[in-house]
Amino acid sequence: METVRPTPTFLLSALLLIAGCSLTPTMRTPEAEQEMPDRFEPVPGETTLPAAATDTAAYEATRWWTAFDDTTLTTLVDTALAANFELASTRARVEELAAQFRIARAPLFPGATANAQGNYQNQPANTGIGGALGGGQGPDRFEFTDYQATLGLSYEIDFWGRVRSQRKAALSQYFATTADLQTARLSVIDQTISTYAQIAALQRQVRLGRRTIDLLEQRLAVTEDRYARGLVPSFQLYRVRQNLQATRADQPELESRLYEAQGRLGTLLGRFAGEERAFLPDSLDVPVDLDPVPAGLPSDLLMQRPDVRAAALRLEAARQEIGVARAEMLPSLSLTGQGGTQSSELSSLINLDQRFASFAAQLTAPLFQGGQLRANLNAAEARYEQQAARYQQTVLTAFREVKASLVAYDKQRQRYREVQQQVATAQDAFQTQRERYDRGVGDVLSLLDAERTLVQAQTRLANVRLAVVNARLALHRALGGAWTDAESPEDPRLFQ
Repeated sequence: METVRPTPTFLLSALLLIAGCSLTPTMRTPEAEQEMPDRFEPVPGETTLPAAATDTAAYEATRWWTAFDDTTLTTLVDTALAANFELASTRARVEELAAQFRIARAPLFPGATANAQGNYQNQPANTGIGGALGGGQGPDRFEFTDYQATLGLSYEIDFWGRVRSQRKAALSQYFATTADLQTARLSVIDQTISTYAQIAALQRQVRLGRRTIDLLEQRLAVTEDRYARGLVPSFQLYRVRQNLQATRADQPELESRLYEAQGRLGTLLGRFAGEERAFLPDSLDVPVDLDPVPAGLPSDLLMQRPDVRAAALRLEAARQEIGVARAEMLPSLSLTGQGGTQSSELSSLINLDQRFASFAAQLTAPLFQGGQLRANLNAAEARYEQQAARYQQTVLTAFREVKASLVAYDKQRQRYREVQQQVATAQDAFQTQRERYDRGVGDVLSLLDAERTLVQAQTRLANVRLAVVNARLALHRALGGAWTDAESPEDPRLFQ
């Protein structure tokens, strides 16, 4: 009976089919993701969030800062995104990880090398092999000339999925770094808008502070005149002087903070301090949006946060590394082949009759490494547990920040409305005192005091306006961007 022997092609096909397996483990879903509520609902008994609105589960990487409806602010943010040096550094890091991915992917393909070699040798006949054979029986010297042109191929069959796991780990690390870039972008946007709003608030406070000083100087002059005529006691005069001195003392600090904020904006724009003024108008005023945020925002929005996505991707990379460590403990099979031409005459090197070829298969199995491979596996498993803990902590922190920022934004909007009413009341009081003074019924001190009260209320409104903007930025930062009304995306969570 004739024995059927498997051909090399059959063996290679079988090996490639076996190479489809993978030792990467399947891990359980982290508890923080299992137990995460479906929606960001207000605390029981809490009424800070508005009535429920339409589902807004989707996320688009829109230029959400344009919703502030400020052309100067939009220009500043766009400039910062293009010129900020921290972003440039992070973008270069992304390019580095893209190259690392291509490096990890390369072993999936056969390696090919081309080689051209020329060798000339001239030696006495009584040395080397000639000397060992006795010499003196033939020529006095040996002369050899050899030329070779070869093409070599090598390939390691990915039996246990080690290379594929390395590729997937590198790809996850790359995507995690792109998420880091989005985190850096979000940080630059946040810092640019908050610094711009701070400059606007400080400019207004500086102007109102100067007006307060003018009013106190006028009041001091009136009080000194009335004190000289014995109409007011000395403590009233001293109190006015102290108020004026305190206000004057606060003014340099406000101006210093304004200069520092302007310089910080210049750094964000990738420019030296002072150059940012070319982008700024003489008077800034960030529009305050008091529209409510829809209640019952789906918790899937949390997964648009780049730091959450980065943590999930690094967890996946750590899982793939376990598969790599497991595969390294098992045998590996490498195939090598070489072919070309060889001749003692350079002109005959292209003659196909001078061809040669070789093929080899090598099976390598680790037997004893002093516990290194087992320690590598233990280390990979420990890194996975670390990443799992970081991922769960990131999810919990992100969920807390979203809920806290939702409440804080609503509270600041309420506060802004109250201070607006306070300014309106102070404006009415000042107008009344002006009318009384114009009719000769009121006195100048009441008029000055009413205007100073109005200026104080306007100063407070400037501070609260800044707080509202910062609270809204905190919500954007907590959600990783914006809430939109687009169609619901696929579930972005790592585990499903």
